[in-house]
Amino acid sequence: MVLLTLREKVYGPAERRSLNAFQKTLSSFSSGIEAKVEVLGKTEQGWIQVEVSGSDSVITINYLNQKFGLTSSSLEELKVPSELPGKIVDSAMIGYGLYVDVGISMPQQIDVLIPLYTLRRQLFNDEKLSIRKIIDVFCLHDNFPLKIKLTRIDAEKSKMEAELSGTQLKTFKDWISLGLDRVIVLGANINQIEYAIKRSESARDVIRIDQLGLLEHSLICKRGSEAPGIINRLGHFLPKIPLHAFIPKKVLSLTKP
Repeated sequence: MVLLTLREKVYGPAERRSLNAFQKTLSSFSSGIEAKVEVLGKTEQGWIQVEVSGSDSVITINYLNQKFGLTSSSLEELKVPSELPGKIVDSAMIGYGLYVDVGISMPQQIDVLIPLYTLRRQLFNDEKLSIRKIIDVFCLHDNFPLKIKLTRIDAEKSKMEAELSGTQLKTFKDWISLGLDRVIVLGANINQIEYAIKRSESARDVIRIDQLGLLEHSLICKRGSEAPGIINRLGHFLPKIPLHAFIPKKVLSLTKP
């Protein structure tokens, strides 16, 4: 048996339902091979933990690593420069940057800091915007998935710094250039979202649902449809689920030419 921690988190009011749905997905994958994947629960940080057993465990572990990724539990396992995914944490509590949880828990939990000056440089051509404004327009709230590039590791002080990866910057650039509003959903699975869209009669306003993570999704609005209005309708059917509006025009209005 092998215990694995996946690079996916569960949280929020639909946590148990999401874990059950995730178990069904994994069971479906392993039905044709000699392996069993059991969802055990989550770590203190919210990362999903699974147990893999059976003669085809190696195949299954490789699949899980490719599909979801596996966390690095120790700081010593990371190198500079390297790119890795993580989830934003404590976005409302600091004013000098963003912290990203990448799964480090040994010898204690250590999150990666993306300094404010780095975010200003990468996203706004050094425009002196507050972290709160940057979080607001890019929807960089808790649990938003980010792909980052490590730039500094101080093992003695248990500190790490990073910048947004080229892949992440391209994603944001594509969102802006497309020019369409998006509703960012943080904490609901795809079934909940599809149900909410149907019940709120919002299908006419949503082109596509892009999955950012297990419980994180981007709803692309049709041209002429505005994210805040859609959020007002969806909110009745996604209670206690954070919904945020990504509006390209708002981002562009803050960027230097």
